[in-house]
Amino acid sequence: MDLPCRTAAPRESLRERRRRETRDELHAAALRLSRELGFEQVTVEMISEEAGVSPRTFFNYFPSKESALLIWSASFTPEARARFLAAPARDTRSVLEDVGELFASYLEASPPRRDEVEEVFRIAERTPSVLAAVLAGFDALERELWALVAERTGRGTGDRTADLVAGVSMAAVRVAMRRWAQDHGCEQAAPEFVRESFALLKDLTSPLEEAATASS
Repeated sequence: MDLPCRTAAPRESLRERRRRETRDELHAAALRLSRELGFEQVTVEMISEEAGVSPRTFFNYFPSKESALLIWSASFTPEARARFLAAPARDTRSVLEDVGELFASYLEASPPRRDEVEEVFRIAERTPSVLAAVLAGFDALERELWALVAERTGRGTGDRTADLVAGVSMAAVRVAMRRWAQDHGCEQAAPEFVRESFALLKDLTSPLEEAATASS
């Protein structure tokens, strides 16, 4: 089977790279301090000092210390959004495939570390405020994805299909990231886990779409 050709991601500007690096440094500092001191003892001031920036700069990137731990700490880039929206609407399965590529490309641009992702999941399991922040982060991405799918398909943000595509997509991403974080013996990168998760999701939807086509 021929695999779809993936276009190269546009090169980020110097300003974008510096912002990404600062965000990554704050995220890493929050994790280091949480590991050493316990998350409850960590403050925004401590994270800022560890990363070499001011608390004011911290709040330019994150609204709270909990959000600094998030695996997914930013929206899709304008370039990624434009690329997704420019593709043909096509059928639901094809849109799902492109959603998977949207997430995989995000992870390729900002590759996560397996031990850090696992640590975030561990902290979230025992710290309600972190769990709430993680869930809120995924929820925000789901709403953004819902709007993107609705715009791409021309269905509008009130459409139930776009809502469902966004919901199952986020579930596929969460499963993929959890499996990747826990699979220490696998050298496969996180983006490939996401692509595999969406390939499975596409297979699951095949019988439903075929049945719908046959009955129409």
